[in-house]
Amino acid sequence: MTRKKTVIAFLNAYTQGKSGGDVALIEIFRRLKGVDLTVVTSELGKKLCLEKKLKATYLLTTSEKEFSNIVVTYLIRIIIALFLIGKSQKSDIVYATSDALPDVLPALFLKLRYRNSVLWLQKIFHTIPADRFISHHAQKMSFFFIKHFVDKIVVSNTYTKSQLLQHGFPINKITINHLGIDYESIAKISASSKKFDAVFMGRLHSSKGIFDLPEIWQKVVNKIPNARLAIIGTGEASFIGNLQLLISKYNLKKNITMLGYLSNQEAFSLIKSGRLFLFPSYEEGFSLTVGEAMACGTPVMAYTQPAYDEIFKEAVIQIPAKNIELFSKKILDLLQDKYKRTILKKKGLELVKNFNWDMTVKKEKDLMNL
Repeated sequence: MTRKKTVIAFLNAYTQGKSGGDVALIEIFRRLKGVDLTVVTSELGKKLCLEKKLKATYLLTTSEKEFSNIVVTYLIRIIIALFLIGKSQKSDIVYATSDALPDVLPALFLKLRYRNSVLWLQKIFHTIPADRFISHHAQKMSFFFIKHFVDKIVVSNTYTKSQLLQHGFPINKITINHLGIDYESIAKISASSKKFDAVFMGRLHSSKGIFDLPEIWQKVVNKIPNARLAIIGTGEASFIGNLQLLISKYNLKKNITMLGYLSNQEAFSLIKSGRLFLFPSYEEGFSLTVGEAMACGTPVMAYTQPAYDEIFKEAVIQIPAKNIELFSKKILDLLQDKYKRTILKKKGLELVKNFNWDMTVKKEKDLMNL
């Protein structure tokens, strides 16, 4: 009987609210057969995996119920992960779901320890701009180690690949593999009875453009006083608090509802009931969230991203980043034009059918020599 390949995967940078790397790990390894999977993660990460019915052995680094203080938490997770894997048995494959240090440093440790007898597969979704000082320099450190020791790198678009090449990454180690979108499951979900003019869903972080949303929506409310925006997602307490302050500043407590974390069922149901989906994120690779909103049949407006031109094309309305005036004007145009919304809905639904997890899994399986 053929021995099962062993994989140790690092979901150790998970905060709250899913990212592309989190979902990719779950969806890919749910579908892979003949693999013995160990996941190094936090209690929050384990909860996400179990909700999605991912069968694995879990090695837990931290047990906080809500994510806070990213620097301290990440440092603790790195130290505990190194201790845990130092005691564990060798795996055939090391799988890092993100280029954050809590995932990269333990993966590097195993690669250095076992050298050519272990394959290190690394996911990179986008490069972090210099104005996010700590995250930018942490990624530069990760890139140094990945560039010199990794076996295979998976990116989700050609733009990210070109950026990595500019950073000196070897071209023969980089493979493009799009994420999948679970279109059929989303199609089965009914729209919520709660109606919103627009919905945002994502991790509550400044990089997702959340602090632009109140000003954007205030300009919409000036024209449509009863316009309502739902914000789905959670994050660090400081980001939540600052967003709430902005909502109060613009006198939008009756117009913006913060719903916190919702299950996929609840979130997709609410997005389906929305007339628009807003996603003013400054940094995206594939943006699974945008694809899922399209699968819900909801027209998407977002800040311009190079990856969108390749992946979502004309199915998303793109606005230059920080152009709040134009963003709000386009919202008003679409809210008042049902025909345009219908066209965008049709384009989105047709496009997302091209991204299925079976194709993603097949490519990743080949990369891991399974």
